[in-house]
Amino acid sequence: MALDYVKLTDEILQKVGGKDNIAAAAYCMTRLRLTLKDEGKANDEAVKSIKGVKGLMKQGGQYQIIIGNEVSNLFKEFKTRGNWGEDGGGAPAKAEGNVIQRLFGFISGSMTPMLPAMLGSGMLKVILTLLTNFAGMSTTSSTYIILYAVSDAFFYFLPIFLAVNVAKKIGGNPMLFAVIAAAMCYPDLISLLGGATEGIEMGTFLGTSCTHLFGIPVISASYTSSVLPILLMAPVMKWAEDFGDKVSPNVLKAFLKPLIFLIICTPIALCVLGPLGTVLGNLLSGVFETMYNTAPWLTVGVLSAAMPFIVMTGMHYALMPLFMNNMATLGYDVIVLVTMFCSNIAQGGATLGVALKTKNEETRSEGIACGVSALVAGVTEPAMYGINLRYIKPMIAAVIGAGVSGLFCGLTSVRSYSMGGSPSFLSLITMIGGEGNPMHSVIFGAIGGVISVGIAAVLAFILYKDPETAPATVSGGSGAAAAATATAVATKTVIEPPIPGKVVALETVPDETFATGILGVGFAVEPSEGKVYAPFDGTCEGLIDSLHAMNLKSDSGVELLIHVGLETVGLEGKPFKIKVKEGQRIKKGQLLMEFDPKMIQDMGCKTVSPVLVTNADELPGVKVENGKIIIE
Repeated sequence: MALDYVKLTDEILQKVGGKDNIAAAAYCMTRLRLTLKDEGKANDEAVKSIKGVKGLMKQGGQYQIIIGNEVSNLFKEFKTRGNWGEDGGGAPAKAEGNVIQRLFGFISGSMTPMLPAMLGSGMLKVILTLLTNFAGMSTTSSTYIILYAVSDAFFYFLPIFLAVNVAKKIGGNPMLFAVIAAAMCYPDLISLLGGATEGIEMGTFLGTSCTHLFGIPVISASYTSSVLPILLMAPVMKWAEDFGDKVSPNVLKAFLKPLIFLIICTPIALCVLGPLGTVLGNLLSGVFETMYNTAPWLTVGVLSAAMPFIVMTGMHYALMPLFMNNMATLGYDVIVLVTMFCSNIAQGGATLGVALKTKNEETRSEGIACGVSALVAGVTEPAMYGINLRYIKPMIAAVIGAGVSGLFCGLTSVRSYSMGGSPSFLSLITMIGGEGNPMHSVIFGAIGGVISVGIAAVLAFILYKDPETAPATVSGGSGAAAAATATAVATKTVIEPPIPGKVVALETVPDETFATGILGVGFAVEPSEGKVYAPFDGTCEGLIDSLHAMNLKSDSGVELLIHVGLETVGLEGKPFKIKVKEGQRIKKGQLLMEFDPKMIQDMGCKTVSPVLVTNADELPGVKVENGKIIIE
């Protein structure tokens, strides 16, 4: 069933701290990516419990809400609620984590907005490859030249697009950053550095051909299609812009600030960091090529098996510079595209195996939908979070399937020659290319895909068993988990008093809200001991700031409110000690809270404590008998 985008937007905005807490909003293929001004205002567990949210990831300063295939439609509604650009309407939150996490978060945040242009351009290249190989189109025809220019423009001028995103990411001026990148792609400069400018003799520096800028060596290099030089220049450009702003008098700032920026950044880009980026790029390609040539089966196999966990952290977008570098220097890629292909297909295969095995109609429907999404569109978050991680064993099957498929693709030298969407069976056409037999990678890639889906599906079918009760979601509020709340409890459930003491009828409680049953069906307890125990296996869904109440949810879908005392909200938590955290799994009999009944009374409050099933209207039959809550 299609999502209600208006309702979903309202719920997300409410639970991330309101629209005023959002500094920036964007989306990728499956995730709503928010930059929050204060992440402390967001209720993570509440966000993950929203119907339509499949999970939550916080990485590199971004608050990533996993939606799935419908995220683009959601974003159309979402962006109408506030004046948010990709660079935000306010100061972005400071990136958290260690240095490596912040670095990958920065790279990922800079590369992700370019995905639509990258995918569209890549697919157009694929179409041109098909037309020239199978439809007889000449590479010298005007049609081919025009279409190739359109398909190659993004990749050729990639440094410019990247510079704009980098500026937005770190709060710089996008146009100033773009000028430095454009200069590095300028045709006359490319000719000069390539030694093709008539009348200018080239020198040498460190054994490399070079020209000079005011006597400073400028090493010959090509910066079109590159990413590392701009990424290395990012902190320099930000500093130069801030420095120019600081030293420029207000009356001259309009032209002096950008002039200072260009004077500082030009020599650093062309004489230092640009060449360094080229050297590092060649070094990375050399390491990759050595690994691949030495043990292709091991390299591709291990990375294929590990890829789902890379995707879960969002780091797959941070691998884009490696992919772009491989395409620019080697003409093909294996490390990113082929391993993601093996992994994506395996994720879909595992969910199909679950769909074949399960006797639950809802799980079967979800498994089929998730499988098709992964196999055809290459979108795996629904499969990972909706089925495989939720039940664990299907994820084991997917990892094994991806690893074996990766070993095969490595041994048979399967390669991708262009970018054409998230890797899936439809993206096999991106494997057309190479010298000799251009169909080699397509054929063996298809076989590898069949191996991946086959092994994952068979193992998932063998390993998976329907749980006796609906499992808790591993990484967030999947549709199935949300539906479990509204599903009738399969067997009779008995909930005993979670607080030792005398059970009294709810209507005798001197509080109209509880006594009238507005909040739910249940009883109250006059405590004989200041302790609260878990009445069932489940999850602690919510804790009140004043610590006097908690919301629990059983594995069978019963939602229970335990409210210790009356009017205890004003006690500022003093009589209470919470023993669990919000979102934590709980076991029946586990100590959840300690409280001081005497202190509650001394502070002017009553100790009688209501215990209510708050979703009784969604359950088949809820009643109180002999001091226990009975659910038929």
